Parts: sequence; C-alpha cells; structure tokens
Amino acid sequence: MAAHRRRRGGEIAAFQELFDRYYAPLCRFAEFWIRDSTSAEEVVLDVYTHIWQHAAKLRVTGSVRAYLFRAVRNRSLNHIRDNRFSYVPFEELGDIFAGPGESQIETEEMLELVAEAVSQLPDRCREVFLKSRSEELSNAEIALRMEISVNTVEAQMKKALRYLRKLLAKG
Repeated sequence: MAAHRRRRGGEIAAFQELFDRYYAPLCRFAEFWIRDSTSAEEVVLDVYTHIWQHAAKLRVTGSVRAYLFRAVRNRSLNHIRDNRFSYVPFEELGDIFAGPGESQIETEEMLELVAEAVSQLPDRCREVFLKSRSEELSNAEIALRMEISVNTVEAQMKKALRYLRKLLAKG
C-alpha cells in the first residue's frame, strides 16, 4: 500500500511538472488556432485531462513537448470544426432576429418559438444548453458543476443545437 502511494505521488509530481512547464505556452498555442482564450484553455485542459485519465496506457515515443503541442493542435482543429457557428448568448437572440423593419412583436414571437424549442429539449441537453447560453459558462465549468466530462458536455451541446436547428427549421 505504501509503495502504491509513493508511486501515485510520483505520478502526481510528474504531472504537476508537465502542467507547470507547458500550460501557459500550450494555451498561447491553442489561442493562435482558436482565437478565443477561454476555449483555448478548455482545449489545453482537455488534453491534460486525457493524459491524466490514460496515463497508464499512454506511450510517448518522441519528445513530450512535441506530443503536447501536437495534441493541442489536433484538439484545437477539432474545436474549430465542431464550433463553426459563432456563439451568441441566448439573451441576445432578440437583437439578431430584430432586423431592420421587423416589429417588436415578430421578435417576441421568434424568441417565444426559441424558448418553446429549448423547453422541448431532453432534460440533460436543456440543462447543458442553458448553462452554456444563459449562464455563459465554459464547457469545463459546466462539466465541473454537473459532475460530467467535458466530452459529455460537448456531446450534449451538439445534440441540443442539432435538435434546435431541426425544430426551428420546421418553425
């Protein structure tokens, strides 16, 4: 038991050293790709989380630095691909819908339609969606508050957005 704790303590110290040494440069690198510091930090934290969760199976054959930067680049590109649509807080949808010549009534009707569509989302999707759009929480913050993984948050957001697009298209 004591040997296990020492080994585990060594893993924690090694992970902490990796984190301390590369976190800031990896965030700057991810921000170069993503152009958003919060999302860049989320991408880097996702990479570190993956490393921690798969440390026993992970085999890095070359430079650890090169591995980290490659992983962050790949996750950044995935993030860009998965988030092609620009983010708009839920409360600001009225500003988008109210184009020139649109009445306040038309805008309110559209917002009611969106609110109705959101209310029809499955419970977990709705909760993730509202935390993201209304509370403006990052995926990592949502994951922490809901005690789920960031990947689950991302999957739930994709599901919610796909469902809303489909429902609103029928409109």
